[in-house]
Amino acid sequence: MTGFSRRQFITGGAVAALGGTLALAGCAPSGSADSKGSSNGGGMSAGVGTGMGKHGAFNVAVEVTDGNLDRITILDSRETPGMGDVAMEELTQLIVDNQTLNVDTISGATLSSMAFIGAVGDALDQAGQKASDWKKRDKATLAQAELPASADVVVIGGGGAGFAAAITAANEGKSVVLLEKMGVFGGDTALSGGEMAAPGNWIQVQEGIADSPDALAKDMLEGGDNAGDPALVQIIAEGALDSSQWLTFEGGISWKHDLMQFGGHNTKRSIIPITHSGSEMTTKLTKRAGEIDTLTLAKNSPAVELVKSGDAITGVKVKNTVTGTESTIACKAVVLASGGFGSNIDMRVKYNPAMDDSILSTDSVGATGDGITMGEAAGANLIDMQYIQTYPVCDPETGSLLYVGDVRLESRAIMVNKEGDRFVEELDRRDVLSNAIVEQTDGKAYMLFNQSNADETGLLVTHEDEYENLEARKVIVKGDTLEAVCEPFGVDAAELAKTVEKWNQYCKDGKDPDFNFRGDFNAIEDGPYYLMAYKPAVHYTMGGLHINTDAQVLDNADAPIPGLYAAGEVAGHKMGTNRLGSCSMSDIYTFGRIAGKNAAAFSA
Repeated sequence: MTGFSRRQFITGGAVAALGGTLALAGCAPSGSADSKGSSNGGGMSAGVGTGMGKHGAFNVAVEVTDGNLDRITILDSRETPGMGDVAMEELTQLIVDNQTLNVDTISGATLSSMAFIGAVGDALDQAGQKASDWKKRDKATLAQAELPASADVVVIGGGGAGFAAAITAANEGKSVVLLEKMGVFGGDTALSGGEMAAPGNWIQVQEGIADSPDALAKDMLEGGDNAGDPALVQIIAEGALDSSQWLTFEGGISWKHDLMQFGGHNTKRSIIPITHSGSEMTTKLTKRAGEIDTLTLAKNSPAVELVKSGDAITGVKVKNTVTGTESTIACKAVVLASGGFGSNIDMRVKYNPAMDDSILSTDSVGATGDGITMGEAAGANLIDMQYIQTYPVCDPETGSLLYVGDVRLESRAIMVNKEGDRFVEELDRRDVLSNAIVEQTDGKAYMLFNQSNADETGLLVTHEDEYENLEARKVIVKGDTLEAVCEPFGVDAAELAKTVEKWNQYCKDGKDPDFNFRGDFNAIEDGPYYLMAYKPAVHYTMGGLHINTDAQVLDNADAPIPGLYAAGEVAGHKMGTNRLGSCSMSDIYTFGRIAGKNAAAFSA
């Protein structure tokens, strides 16, 4: 039994159940449930509980008959597709099938899981049960996926790069196993905005914007201080448009008819998923992968070691998260697509002492560098490990990347400090912005925009859940005057008024003599105004396994390790000292497909 979305619940046959739930919640029989699930009161009862998830409050309803939990229904939720919603569905099945609240959270969706379990407990209390007793019942665990003893190709990591590699290898006729250590697929890709630099895309063509792979490659190399490998960068730039079309036609991904210009890019070239979220990609790629008979998807299955025979990779050791035992999948090729190490503070500090625990992270809890560690143990060369990027516009309390702040990337906001002054060009590189922010008072900055500019982007609607959360915590403030939005933060309102007046004049003149703004000029004239606080957080690790243009992992003598490939953030030397925004998507799908194709060919 699974939960329903709010739309399914209200429009389907569950309408009567909703009415019954609400009606019965106020007159549920008293009495606790015994260890077998019977109710002292007998008969049917129901209740509604509320949880506070990653993306705001949600409600669940339960139906109980003679102490037996018959149904859990999700009434409304805005949790991340493919992550939070999957965790709720799996927990629903586990709780109902085993009649217990003694269950673990789903790794990768811990906050959503905790909120859901608490909401179900609240609903059970409303239904006349005692959630505290349900939590003492026998523990139920999710069944571990049954893994094959062998496969042609094993892919490690269930984010965008992993899905690109696995689907590509399977489409070449190979048997493939995709291993994901967390309880949900998606990785950092699902947590991203999903924007993708794609020179020559259809929107550029329609709008008459001149662009080319060479222009993207030039921006990427300059944006990384020319420390990246030009050959690897060229592969990404030349493959980006084709990868975006692969996502459209192979993955079924839909796109907005809009472009963004990230810092360091000299033109608008980044396309945006229809939901403005990377989960648009990962949920549909998960579905596509599940339709391929020769592709096995395995969650909760962390790879712990690469098996070698001589110099070649011949298998992967996998840990069973339920029993703790290990097994080996024999294979002919492995693709490492396990992401970076932004959530591994010890590894961060090892290679860059400045990136300590005082800096929060935007990354998935699964971004701990496992693939880098396994690759190094198998003889791989590590490169550029000291280059760790912070994203400038992050929640000052949680470290989460702020998508409301993308109003800046649509050239409709200015960045100011506590003194009310602009201090940097808003579309400069991420590292330039981050370094400038930490030098400001309190190590914070503030983003100013107004209602008309917000409406032009639609971002407050697209990311309504984030906005509501930020407003509730006063990380963002809305007001009719500049004074009203400045006061809660202690920002100098008089100076900010002068800054806005100066900015608006620059917009009329079409040039910015202070910082040479490179985007479109949009004035900030009338209220209501919005002011949002933010500071940098670790976002991306540029270093990793050294690869060549065929996605082969190289050893310390720059020779390919037979049967070992890598794609995505786990592979280094592509971005140099700094990654330009939206180039990660171009990278993971281009090199993911290359790795998958070459791993399939190697396994022939």
